[in-house]
Amino acid sequence: MADRPSATLLIRVWLEDAGEFRARLLTLGDVTAGTPAEEVTVAVASTPGAVLDAVRTWLDGFAGQATDPTDTDA
Repeated sequence: MADRPSATLLIRVWLEDAGEFRARLLTLGDVTAGTPAEEVTVAVASTPGAVLDAVRTWLDGFAGQATDPTDTDA
């Protein structure tokens, strides 16, 4: 299990003063032996639909990196 690729996506949502929807999607950048992981902004969004689109794009990109084609839920 330790050799399988994995990733984390954090979705932060909030409402601005005027009630406007905002979201930021973050992930961690590549970690090397001497460097800690850095937060990387994947997308920013102003509607729930845009958040869903960004999540799908991110998941498609992650799944496209899979090395084992039998590892999908299709």
